[in-house]
Amino acid sequence: MLAIVGSVYTLVCTGQAVYRWLTYFRSSREKALLGRYTLVLLLRTRLRHFAWELGQIVFLLAALIGLIYVHRF
Repeated sequence: MLAIVGSVYTLVCTGQAVYRWLTYFRSSREKALLGRYTLVLLLRTRLRHFAWELGQIVFLLAALIGLIYVHRF
């Protein structure tokens, strides 16, 4: 139940933050240009780096689950 409440809270806060940023970037022409520049920077990030980080998280999570399983027996 706590996980569900935490997930919903996180989604609501993230949605509000994204909405505030979008309204900020749409407020004037200069800020719209800044928004497009920010979007280009986000698109240029390397996916391999994020894939590597995600792989590490999955590996560590699998190790944690394995340790918990071994600890039970």
